[in-house]
Amino acid sequence: MVSSKNKWVPYLFLLPGILLFLGVGLYSVGFSIVLSFYNWSGIDFSTARFEGLNNFRRFLLGDDPIVTQNFYHAVLHNVIIAVAQIAVVIPVALVLAFVLQNTKMASLYRTVYFLPMIVSGVAMFYVWKGLFEPSGAYNSLFHWLGMDFMTVPSGMLGSSSTSLIGIIITFIWGGLPGTLILYYAGLTSVDPSLYEAASVDGATKVKMILKITWPMLKPITLIAVIQMLNGAFQAFENVYIMTGGGPAGSSEVIGTLVYRTAFLDNNYGLASAIGWVSFLITGAIAIFSFRSFKTDI
Repeated sequence: MVSSKNKWVPYLFLLPGILLFLGVGLYSVGFSIVLSFYNWSGIDFSTARFEGLNNFRRFLLGDDPIVTQNFYHAVLHNVIIAVAQIAVVIPVALVLAFVLQNTKMASLYRTVYFLPMIVSGVAMFYVWKGLFEPSGAYNSLFHWLGMDFMTVPSGMLGSSSTSLIGIIITFIWGGLPGTLILYYAGLTSVDPSLYEAASVDGATKVKMILKITWPMLKPITLIAVIQMLNGAFQAFENVYIMTGGGPAGSSEVIGTLVYRTAFLDNNYGLASAIGWVSFLITGAIAIFSFRSFKTDI
């Protein structure tokens, strides 16, 4: 038992983390908010010029048509990625979780599906980039199958009409394992006596899924949707490595737009403003998702 004299000792161990959070985390957030109202090239803050809401007006209200166009295109791409990932990953993960629950080699298949989560994402994005090269596995496979209409001569990532599809495939690949594990854990937590009672009452399999399984999995689905929304709107690594937002902005997302605005165009104020608007969009979508599901978790 810890004596009253030493009650402060546990808090002492938390002190480095608290100081780090206050010194790095909160300071960065506060500085970013302040920066969004300034025009700053990133060299000397004494040269920064207060702009008020001009940074926000530039990309939100069309004061700078090119920046505005780039911003809304990036937002649209983030939305497309989120919708595509949710539409594919949720049903596929749910079906695979049902299959895993009823197979004798569940541990083996769980390991196989879980592998993408333990492999370095950066390394795998380079692998995906190689697969989508003009002479990569994607074109080679469809050429070997005699389906040349599916090949892309410039490579999937080299064409403005298919580059975003290549990015979406990596999101689906990356999002499936975590969602599958969530659903599998949810299914194994359902009390079998509920199914037995329903069976005695004459309920069909479909009715059991709709009335017992789905309500139990609803909070898990909400968590999965929120995770994928956040992931889609925080997209950067895979897009930067695979396409850099190109060609011609066809796969540009908010993350690469913020990076390009800050570190290539040297406009840190505008980049901060875009980042904060992105944060507000993500928060609004998350709140909308909570309300749509009408579930407390």
